[in-house]
Amino acid sequence: MTYKKLTCGFLIALAVFVALNFGIWKCCTERLLTDSDGPGGDLARTGYLVGAKLPRRAMVDLPRRHLEFKEYQGQKIDVLTIGDSFSNGGGGGRNNYYQDYLASLHNLTVLNLGMFEQRKGPLATLIVLLNSGYLDRLAPKAVILQTVGRIAVERFGQPLSFDESWSAEAVRQQLQKPVYVPTALPPVRFINTGNMKYLYYSMRYLVQDSPTRQVLVKKLSQPFFSVPLSDRLLFWHDDIDNLARQTPDGMLLLNENLNRMADLLARKGIQLYFMPAVDKYDLYSEYLVNNPYPPNRFFERMRSLPKHYGFIDTKAILAESLRQGEKDLYYPDDTHWSWKASERIFKQVRFE
Repeated sequence: MTYKKLTCGFLIALAVFVALNFGIWKCCTERLLTDSDGPGGDLARTGYLVGAKLPRRAMVDLPRRHLEFKEYQGQKIDVLTIGDSFSNGGGGGRNNYYQDYLASLHNLTVLNLGMFEQRKGPLATLIVLLNSGYLDRLAPKAVILQTVGRIAVERFGQPLSFDESWSAEAVRQQLQKPVYVPTALPPVRFINTGNMKYLYYSMRYLVQDSPTRQVLVKKLSQPFFSVPLSDRLLFWHDDIDNLARQTPDGMLLLNENLNRMADLLARKGIQLYFMPAVDKYDLYSEYLVNNPYPPNRFFERMRSLPKHYGFIDTKAILAESLRQGEKDLYYPDDTHWSWKASERIFKQVRFE
């Protein structure tokens, strides 16, 4: 009799365990841990917040497209762009390349190139292109260097070798490498550790805003997103951690490096533009309720520096859109901006 009771109890416990996992999976974690209802962003998945996910499908409905290097056939180039995931379609969804708005709104031919080394950033890539003679082959009228704001000083505000040069063959091989390959989500069965993590974090969200170390979740004074958690801001802790790196000396060196490059390009008749993508925290911080974090003054400091280059002030442009109540300028579940931000920015930026 005891053996039968133990067996029956085990089977009941097993059935409850399987049913619980299946229920959590179908109601919540399948959406988070897979692309069953469409791809979403890392913030909702890492923070285990189903209500923040905004599924999106790739779609392009603009009349002109930019070029990637594999499509380049020696065409005349108006604008060359070099940057990180913001320049390489990292946000996904509708018209995920801002370069397509640049091309369509201004009737320009735009070529996008990847950074040669992530650690050194887009300016180091441009230096190599200039010194190797490859920039002369492309002969753009303008160059846009883009970086995410939180690591702008790390990338641009460091001593750089303006003499670095590669062979033409080394440059060609580097340019032929894939610029950006999205990381595919691993296959997940309905019984997985994520189900228990979802329960654990759901209980912790009842008593604190941000139970995870990586993802911060803060309440906004008004809804800025088209998801159930419309008045919650999700952003990486890196947005806060990197504030300390924005030192006055780093900002000055960043500006000096850009001015030096602008002067070198001007000799060839090329205009340099610098476009830092405003951090999600920085853009929305004034709308946070009881914000415990220090302000990000990167753009405010940049505005006061003497420049030989064009400065695309993404914070000023997008902050005005927020004041008008625009939703989903950034994806609620991602650190990238959406097509709305790309459109707004390049409706305002002019290229002579």
